[in-house]
Amino acid sequence: MSREEKTAARYRTMFRHYPDVLTPRQVQEMLCVGQRMAYGLLRKGKIPSVRMGRLYRVPKVAVIDYLCGEEKT
Repeated sequence: MSREEKTAARYRTMFRHYPDVLTPRQVQEMLCVGQRMAYGLLRKGKIPSVRMGRLYRVPKVAVIDYLCGEEKT
């Protein structure tokens, strides 16, 4: 199995019951961390997100990449 196939399989199976775009609260649940840690990861850019006014929205693939130690360039 190639690296691309492994990555595709990971995206299909990890956190299947979560939507494709997450709230910070959902990120907390996924990572089992507190509110301060979740917002810190988002503010520092360790998990890429989009900020709309006061609201953060996080792509699910960004959380999976963070967990698997992969950075997008």
